[in-house]
Amino acid sequence: MKFNDWEKRLADYIATVRADVDALGAAPCARFAAGAVEAQTGVDVHAPFAGKYDGELSAAKALRRIGAGDLESTFDLYFERRESPAFAQRGDVVFDGESVGVCIGATALFVADCGLAEISRAQWVTAWSAETAHG
Repeated sequence: MKFNDWEKRLADYIATVRADVDALGAAPCARFAAGAVEAQTGVDVHAPFAGKYDGELSAAKALRRIGAGDLESTFDLYFERRESPAFAQRGDVVFDGESVGVCIGATALFVADCGLAEISRAQWVTAWSAETAHG
């Protein structure tokens, strides 16, 4: 369940990340998406991974050791998929085939070298309902 003021919480979280995207640390896309979900619901799906990786290689190993082997399958463990990315709603987690981001409407925010980048809905391959998050 989302908090009653989830939209404000999500906006505040995104503003904080925009101000210092480097604070997300190594392999930041999953941390960003998980943080957005936690802001909306209070559920920390990143908790099992916290402190278990410090770069891309160790993040991939953590996905195999703690998760379901890859990013998309691991997110399947913590959320229910939307029937199609076309049904993603604001605040949902989306996957573009490479990384996860957060739906903000017709676009989603993804962590990029320049900070947060918007990627259009046409590029998403999977979407999960933030409301279904469980730890």
